[in-house]
Amino acid sequence: MTTPAADSGRGKLRGDLWIKGTPSVYTADQVNQWLKKIKYPGDLNSLQPNLETLCLLARLNLTTFPFENTAMHYSAEHWMDITYKSLFRRMVESDSGKGSYCFGLNGLFCQMLKALGFRVYTGSGRINEQPPEAPPIFHAFVHMILFVQPTEGSNTTYLVDVAAGPVRPILLEEGEKVMGASPSESHVLSRTARAESSLESLPNSQVPEKFEWRLESVHDVKDSGSEKPKSTRRVMYSFIEDEFFDADFKAFNFSVVGLTSGLFWDNVVCTKFFWMTDEEVREVNGGVTDIMSLTPLTRYLGRLAMAGNVVRRHVGTKTTVLKVMKTEEDRAEALRKVFGIDIPEEDLRYIQGRGAELKA
Repeated sequence: MTTPAADSGRGKLRGDLWIKGTPSVYTADQVNQWLKKIKYPGDLNSLQPNLETLCLLARLNLTTFPFENTAMHYSAEHWMDITYKSLFRRMVESDSGKGSYCFGLNGLFCQMLKALGFRVYTGSGRINEQPPEAPPIFHAFVHMILFVQPTEGSNTTYLVDVAAGPVRPILLEEGEKVMGASPSESHVLSRTARAESSLESLPNSQVPEKFEWRLESVHDVKDSGSEKPKSTRRVMYSFIEDEFFDADFKAFNFSVVGLTSGLFWDNVVCTKFFWMTDEEVREVNGGVTDIMSLTPLTRYLGRLAMAGNVVRRHVGTKTTVLKVMKTEEDRAEALRKVFGIDIPEEDLRYIQGRGAELKA
């Protein structure tokens, strides 16, 4: 992986803005605890902030902490606590295997990056609710993303998302493309204008301003009627470059937890990445990969996903159903055995009457 030159002119924020370094809420001891948790091969003193380190930290974070909303359903408060103290206690200090959703995962990661000397700020995006190939329909700003300038002396900027986006930093540039979890998946950035926008480039030009970014996922999927996988595209979310702050995400969090419809109300959601085995890597890559050369920066990832009453395991274009759940006890067992998340038996009662409840 190479770092673009500081004067390349690519991957810049509007107006060639620079991100300044800002202090973290976490102490050096807490940062070292986090580095140990994600299995980083070093500590705060040995780490050098650069693009390669940023990529490694993101991938280690993704394979350590699941994207999940269990606290919404299996707690008396039905609340996703995204305060920094709570996130550290839940994800780093605890052995419960729990994670968070975007506000928690990216919020914790952002503060850790700041402590490590990275220049970073939080932004927000609008999630697309539509399936692949369908015109997007966006929600409000309820997704946290990060903008990072990892190279000293450069304002070259990368989009980072350790919750629901690319599995490695992606240069903030029109048409930029990075590989996803494996070669059958990629992520692409594009700039566009909203048809309903009131803004235009010049008076009466009728040419809308392309101020909105979109992140697309491109997947190769197996068609039952063909040996060759077909490619599908889906806009994951749109975003703008504005900086959003803790007060914004506090309000966004209230709106997400308070909804009584939609993805998080209707589902106990859990997704976690894992490192593919050598055999899986060979299978995905046609058997020609030099296994000995693979590192955490290059090894392919698989994905475990729970939605509704089904748990699936995704490796390349292959999807395997691991478990179909009929009761909350079934789901608690799947969370424990598949994802390593411990939900005490006495907490299962809190999901009763909610949209996500499984009823035998």
